[in-house]
Amino acid sequence: MDYSDPNAFTLPYQLTKQVRRDVYPLLEPTQPELSAKGKTVLITGTTGGIGKAIAEAWATAGASAIVITGRNVEALESVASKIKSLSPDTKVLAKAADITNEASVAALFAAAKEAVGTIHVLINNAGSLEGGGGLVGSVDPTKFFADFQVNVLGTYLMTHHFLAQADGGVGTVVSFTTGAIGGVFPGMAGYTASKLALTRIMENLHAEQPGVRVFLLLPGIVETSMTLDALKPYAKDTPSLSASWTLFLSTPRAEWMRGGILSVNWDIEEMEAHKDEIISDNLLNRAFLNAKLGKDGHPWR
Repeated sequence: MDYSDPNAFTLPYQLTKQVRRDVYPLLEPTQPELSAKGKTVLITGTTGGIGKAIAEAWATAGASAIVITGRNVEALESVASKIKSLSPDTKVLAKAADITNEASVAALFAAAKEAVGTIHVLINNAGSLEGGGGLVGSVDPTKFFADFQVNVLGTYLMTHHFLAQADGGVGTVVSFTTGAIGGVFPGMAGYTASKLALTRIMENLHAEQPGVRVFLLLPGIVETSMTLDALKPYAKDTPSLSASWTLFLSTPRAEWMRGGILSVNWDIEEMEAHKDEIISDNLLNRAFLNAKLGKDGHPWR
């Protein structure tokens, strides 16, 4: 691998030949096809770079209501002000919450129900990388499992309460995962294991509840407060690219991608050109092993 290449950690995860690292015309939030009019969205982790960009994209697309949550009240109020400046007609609810605490999550949804009505789209953006950099056995257990608390328990609680309020059990859930679940990266065990667990939970949700539109999204490498120093030279993906993808996934055009793991670095039109192959070969879902399992065993060379 050529580590001087800014795409060194992007190209190994490419489904499409075309690499996207910023918003392109199809994903401009002002595109009529991406209009969010009539939709109400709830976004977690809204005070960070990607979460803030998601809120701004949905405001630009004219969402009827946007519920934003995080732990920093002052930062939430700043994002809420930006939303109102972009879309004065959009209702905004900014409410601090701890997504790892069920009472806090229940209170968040109760407040949302009263302020804006039913939530149509849930974006599970909040994440944790508390145990990053330490090796298994050396990381403080509390830090190691902090990633599970946010990435697994928090995502589950948000999804649980979202489904409880969804009209007729329908809605859209977009959860952020990571391409790192496809490999073994020393120093990132807690993070990758928690994201792998999150991924499997969402794949089960897709299989178990056909009325729910489920998507798993890889944000690429974005420079945020969570980005490891070693990855910062490769952090060339914009928060706006992830934000625009969440808009796209809420549209009928993304229907065939339901249940899949998708990367913002992949070109949508190239994927659409190979839609039949992607579906027939199940290319958007994780494999159990690379071995070819079956009644005759793996075909050894």
